[in-house]
Amino acid sequence: MKNTEQLISKAITLLNQGKNELARLICTKIVLAAPLHYQAQLLLGVIALNKQENTLAEEHLRIASDAATSKHNKAQALNNLSLSLSSQQRLTEALTAINDAIQLKPQPLFYCNRANIFEQLSRWPEMQQDLITAISLSPDITTEAYTSLAVAKRHLREFTTALELLEQNSDHTDQDWLNEWALLHGINQQLENVQQYIHSVQLSDDALIALGDYALEQSHPDIAHALYLMVQDLFAQKSLSDHPVLTHQLNALKGTSSLQAPREYVESLFDSCAEQFEERLVKQLHYRLPERMVEQLLPLLPRRSLNAIDLGCGTGLLGKALSPHANIASLTGIDLSEKMLKQASKSGCYQHLIHGDIVDKLTPSGEADLIMAADVLIYLGDLCALFSNSYQALSAGGLFTFSIERCEEAWKLTPSGRYQHSPDYIKRLSEEMGFIHHLSSECQLRLEKNKPVTGDIYILQKA
Repeated sequence: MKNTEQLISKAITLLNQGKNELARLICTKIVLAAPLHYQAQLLLGVIALNKQENTLAEEHLRIASDAATSKHNKAQALNNLSLSLSSQQRLTEALTAINDAIQLKPQPLFYCNRANIFEQLSRWPEMQQDLITAISLSPDITTEAYTSLAVAKRHLREFTTALELLEQNSDHTDQDWLNEWALLHGINQQLENVQQYIHSVQLSDDALIALGDYALEQSHPDIAHALYLMVQDLFAQKSLSDHPVLTHQLNALKGTSSLQAPREYVESLFDSCAEQFEERLVKQLHYRLPERMVEQLLPLLPRRSLNAIDLGCGTGLLGKALSPHANIASLTGIDLSEKMLKQASKSGCYQHLIHGDIVDKLTPSGEADLIMAADVLIYLGDLCALFSNSYQALSAGGLFTFSIERCEEAWKLTPSGRYQHSPDYIKRLSEEMGFIHHLSSECQLRLEKNKPVTGDIYILQKA
């Protein structure tokens, strides 16, 4: 193809400008004429990585790796291939790819990427060594490398050294650095330094709350609680009204139940992860609930065309699982997150998508044949309104299926910020509303910290 080098140069410029699709068009044109063109395949792989299209990225990067004619080029392709594989949680394959890249052409970035894989594998000594090597090769490397090294040292219980490392390589504008810095101060019993800092600078509400969120995510609930209280005190001093997300997190840690998670909490939680949601949930957390729910539903569904409602539809995983197997005339998705609904619209499964609260948006039409709620009740405590509105929205004989995480009491708010419900509570509520109990079965909902979270699928029927 004439002017291929110029086209590649143009594609790189577009890619650097964030214009992924225009760059993709150029590279696709090149590989149609020359399928083994290294640079075009590499760029297509990078573009797919940017778009979280990891399976597609893998295809392009394997071709680029095979087409490479120099060690440098092959190493670049293998490094990017390892990113694709690790995003798919194929960590052994990812490690092989990055090992091959480092053997061909050792670079600081490659060691950092391998350290990220070691982090996912909880191989802290190897993570630490790779980051030390990367820093020795490039002392002016990004703050991210120093932050990651501090994480490795924390897991190796080198708490004082980890904090000193962060202090020597500080970047208070970087949220990841700030999160680890605050956590290490808590571990080293120096939270007064964090308190002084957050009172002396202007941080956004989200950045402040993220300090506690990170400590909680890292399994330090006591430090998380202390950080949340600090932020609450700061808000009070500034005469700010109660922050619903912060209040919910404090309630969860204190075991103080509220009727449901605040709208702002759910909305911000899912808006922030909408683009990566399916990749993370399905491939990293082994989420199979939609498929399990559909398997239980199909024997009970009538063969006629159905009007179905997907509560908390998210990106449309349940709609995609159901649509090929059922005669769906109309599928309506309801969700609090506009960004999740945008992703759901791409599935092509939904005739209607509604932004709003699932309880409020359930109209008492009596026309729905099926109402579904997969992994949704974990954001509601009291289910009375949901069950009542679902019953009124269903036609006679209509089905209501949902999942719960199980507890002993009627319902409770857990430190994770999610709710659990008891089978006895579900049974009592179902009977009060007039539902017929069709089925309940235990299933694995997802992985959490590499451990299975079990729950129950229910199918109820309107009399």
